[in-house]
Amino acid sequence: MQGTLLDCRLLEQQAQTGETLGALSERAPSMIVFTRHLGCPFCREVLKILAARRAGIEATGVQLALVHMATETQAAPFFASFGLGDLPRFSDPKRQLYRAFGLERMRLIEFFTPRFWSKGVALAQRHGMGLPVGDVFQLAGAFVIFQGRIVQAIRTTRSSEVHELPKAPDR
Repeated sequence: MQGTLLDCRLLEQQAQTGETLGALSERAPSMIVFTRHLGCPFCREVLKILAARRAGIEATGVQLALVHMATETQAAPFFASFGLGDLPRFSDPKRQLYRAFGLERMRLIEFFTPRFWSKGVALAQRHGMGLPVGDVFQLAGAFVIFQGRIVQAIRTTRSSEVHELPKAPDR
């Protein structure tokens, strides 16, 4: 899937800013971070990491954007609480972008693993947790796209993974 040209219909998806995913991708390399549901403690960890690394990422010329399954009304204060409220956000409650980028859903059995609960509790104590807004089975990921193509891809295979962020590509 890396190097894959994205479907032009997907590139027409609009962020809350009105900018399309395609326009974002044409302007500069874009790191698109897909979250799980908004209550997810694993995603809160990733968002804290993203906020801490934001200046360094943007200094390389890479722009950041977020994809979530909530409404914009729900998402705006949530992302603002991490200092990421000004980033372009793509609301995807039907998970069309998630599927197009090859992000899978977790299996029910994972809810019953010690790893899920021990890591989840530890992260919830550190970062809090909230009510799930979105599909709790949806897995997360992060991608760098440029000129309508996926340049780098990181997909989680378990909900208990805190996914890495892609490296900023050379321009």
